[in-house]
Amino acid sequence: MTKEEIVEQIIKDVGGAGNINNAWHCMTRLRFDLKDAQKVDYPALEKTPKVVGTKYQSNQLQVVIGTDVDDYYGPLAKKLGLDDNSQQPSAEKKGAVSLFMDTVSGVFGPIVPAIAGAGMIKGLMAGLVALNVISNQTDTYLVIDMIASGVFTFLPFFVAASAARIFKTNQYLAIAIAATLQFPTMTNAVADGEIAAFKLFGVLPVPVFNYAGTVIPIIFAVLALSYIYRWVDKILPQVLRTVFTPTISLFVAGLVTLTIIGPISIHLGNLLAEGVEGLFAISPVLAGIVVGAIRPIAIFTGLHHAMTPIALQNFANQGYDMLMPMMFMANMAITGATSAIYFKVHTKEEKSIVLSSAVSGILGITEPALFGILSKYKKAFLAATIGSSIASAFISFFDVRIYGYILSSIFSLPAYIGESFIFAVLGIIIAIATSFTITFFLIPKQTDEASFTNEIDLHAVAEGAYIPLENVPDEVFSTKMMGEGYAIQSENGTIYAPVAGEVTSVFPSKHAIGIKTPNGADVLVHMGIDTVSLDGQGFDVFVKEGDQVTAQTRLAQMDLDFIKKQGKETMVIVLITNMNQVQKFSGVKNLEGMHQAGALLEKVILNA
Repeated sequence: MTKEEIVEQIIKDVGGAGNINNAWHCMTRLRFDLKDAQKVDYPALEKTPKVVGTKYQSNQLQVVIGTDVDDYYGPLAKKLGLDDNSQQPSAEKKGAVSLFMDTVSGVFGPIVPAIAGAGMIKGLMAGLVALNVISNQTDTYLVIDMIASGVFTFLPFFVAASAARIFKTNQYLAIAIAATLQFPTMTNAVADGEIAAFKLFGVLPVPVFNYAGTVIPIIFAVLALSYIYRWVDKILPQVLRTVFTPTISLFVAGLVTLTIIGPISIHLGNLLAEGVEGLFAISPVLAGIVVGAIRPIAIFTGLHHAMTPIALQNFANQGYDMLMPMMFMANMAITGATSAIYFKVHTKEEKSIVLSSAVSGILGITEPALFGILSKYKKAFLAATIGSSIASAFISFFDVRIYGYILSSIFSLPAYIGESFIFAVLGIIIAIATSFTITFFLIPKQTDEASFTNEIDLHAVAEGAYIPLENVPDEVFSTKMMGEGYAIQSENGTIYAPVAGEVTSVFPSKHAIGIKTPNGADVLVHMGIDTVSLDGQGFDVFVKEGDQVTAQTRLAQMDLDFIKKQGKETMVIVLITNMNQVQKFSGVKNLEGMHQAGALLEKVILNA
């Protein structure tokens, strides 16, 4: 049966779509809020392929699917007319920079192919122009430039659609906000330069700004839209929502964006530009250190556009500029750090993505590398920042200048020909070598699954008393529907990885984490019983999808007192969920009693 057919059968067995008030899912189970629980056909439901078991608890029906439950929730949500992203991730207690980078990474991930493709074309064309192979005045160049530049000019549209997915709001309204920012009335006013602001209702100023190619204004605008939309939808009567929810949401969000969010975002960029200009006045070398350090994060946030007017003004006033060479060094440092990641990943798909991002970076377009690669490897991002800062300080010391505006790519080197050309070349070498070396030593190599045996060491996930699965007060676990393993009653709430491997999933409610070992075992760490209902409260998670972990890696911290006050069990269950891959479990010692976190509990032998 296909996923869609299985979902149809499940809907039928729970009493039909008309019997379902709502549906959602946790790490392993589809959960249903039913109108009439007596209509559930349990025997038929449990015979349905992929259904491991069922349970009715806390006024909800739980249909146990397994760790691939999300693959079935999507078709279920579609058939029931639900939002397939209705599980709104709870905000983790991370640092502001880390949380922001994770969000931007999530927004840009889906649109990296468009950026990468356009960036490659744009970089190659800029190189050909720099080498005088073609002229940027020909019709051919202009046509190809349209293909390459369209993505970057109208980047807010792409960001709006992707951000709407992240913030769980209507994509078309989000795109409408982007269209508002780049409507010809605004862009023409910017080009004419005759007015600083429109007067809404004759009194409210709407500042005139160029939003083309910006990122931050539209991300915050869509975030605001998501809250406005939910608020409007909540207060309106059901009969009015279809027409008036989008109308009011677009109107309010559009006004807030034009009058508050957009201008504030632009002013942030201007403040950055003024700070850079002041640094040059104090010391070019100091400016190199600071600009080199902030350039990668400026590109990441879209605030780098604020540096362009300074460079253009320098060309107009002095005939040369010292800021753009630093942009060049930052691009090369980003390329170097990205290139090092190539030697740390092992799948062909990952290597292909890294390689294309590195090539795009050396051609002057670093967004694919930043958003697609370095946002996932924050130590590599730090390495790029260090390399950029050192190289920028170096070229500033030797007064490296550029005499014409050009994309900061390897093909822009001819623009540096002159007495400082050798220092520009040395700066490139420093930027790439420094960031590459630091990344290479800071980022651990992903392990090739083929190099491992079929044996897994299963360690104690926490300090505490061992509990056999049979004694866990949840029959989904105690009957081993989901797999074999153990439970521990944690003494202090600190949870460690039970195996070495890659984090494959962190559930939005933070109560469950999936890990895949190098030889293919799927391990589930489930913190507490029925704790999905806490919606993340009482849990701090310290890892994310894609992280490599060992038995010494701290995964999470449970607030045991809080969880107990909510009437929930706090024991931690560890399961191997793909038991078809397991040959046998063999305890290596007496499992009963207390254990230290990380203690070896089991040797698991997988099928050869």
